[in-house]
Amino acid sequence: MNPTLHDQLKQWKKDKAVVEKVIKRTENLSTRDVMDLMGTNRQILTRGKGGAYRQK
Repeated sequence: MNPTLHDQLKQWKKDKAVVEKVIKRTENLSTRDVMDLMGTNRQILTRGKGGAYRQK
């Protein structure tokens, strides 16, 4: 006797769940990349006399 549609859907759902696996990649950042992300190498600009921006 053939299984019912409900049983077939249950079986399909079980089989489908096993196939889907998420692979997470680890990020290996260098020291330079981390410092760049933190913004430590940015220019420091201040307001000078007359309202102009000056590099410190």
